[in-house]
Amino acid sequence: MSDSEDMAEEFVSFKERPEWADVQPVPQADGSEPIVPIEYSQGFRETMDYYRAIVQKDERSERALKLTAEVIDLNASNYSAWYFRRLCLEHLRSDLRQELDYVSEVGLCNPKNYQIWYHRKVIVERLDDASQELDFTAAILSEDAKNYHAWSYRQWVLKRFSLWKDELKYVNLLFDMDIRNNSAWNQRYYVIKETEEITHDVITREANFSINAIRSVPHNEAPWNYLKGWLGEGPNREPFARHAYLRAFCEEMANRHQKCRFALALLLDICEEEKTRESLVQAQQVCDKLVAIDNIRRKYWLWRRDRFAQQEKSL
Repeated sequence: MSDSEDMAEEFVSFKERPEWADVQPVPQADGSEPIVPIEYSQGFRETMDYYRAIVQKDERSERALKLTAEVIDLNASNYSAWYFRRLCLEHLRSDLRQELDYVSEVGLCNPKNYQIWYHRKVIVERLDDASQELDFTAAILSEDAKNYHAWSYRQWVLKRFSLWKDELKYVNLLFDMDIRNNSAWNQRYYVIKETEEITHDVITREANFSINAIRSVPHNEAPWNYLKGWLGEGPNREPFARHAYLRAFCEEMANRHQKCRFALALLLDICEEEKTRESLVQAQQVCDKLVAIDNIRRKYWLWRRDRFAQQEKSL
């Protein structure tokens, strides 16, 4: 049996609920001749009609609060229902810890719903208590390690409540389960940028961390991107020249793994920074290899090869 069939069986008409006898439902304004009318179920139509009536009256009561839960059960993305629910909670001075339990239950069933995550954020801010939040987001991420909403919310919690202490341990646990988890790489970068002064020693440490991971998964883009996040041009980065071992590492990986475009691409960036005749000649050779193994970006590598050739001629 489908969810809609379950709902139809469980739904009790508002006309049969004595507590709603004084409310005149407000139908959806589709006009006299709607072009493509939506065939709402009776339960959905009635619930929304009574919800519109309550919102028009701006009735912030216990029954209104319960009604928002019914609306949310029908469509958890209904942002106006979440907004009106917050108005009711504030007016009634409701138990926000009970509300956190409620939003946890709904959130576990709808882990990629923006409105739920925003509502949770508001409740936690009002409580000024994030003691459950890291465990909750970890539970969500255990089901989907790349849930953008959970990661974004977790970063807010870490920064808002200064809960950085064990976050790198958590990230390392995720690496133990899957070193290819690009979201975990992003989180490591975020935590370090927020909690440490970016010095040469820190960048060296993180470069070595990347290199160790690359040796185990050379064809995974995440550790290569993480490495490039600390090196080259840009704020909080250092020139490749300050980490001379990287050239030898890239050449080693390119030789061991002939089709590893990430090693060749990083070697290309190193050559571009050096800008000597020898490095520009090598860069053109690297571009030829990339053209051969990376057909999707073939035109891009040809374009870069032409640029390197022009730079060589200008020396």
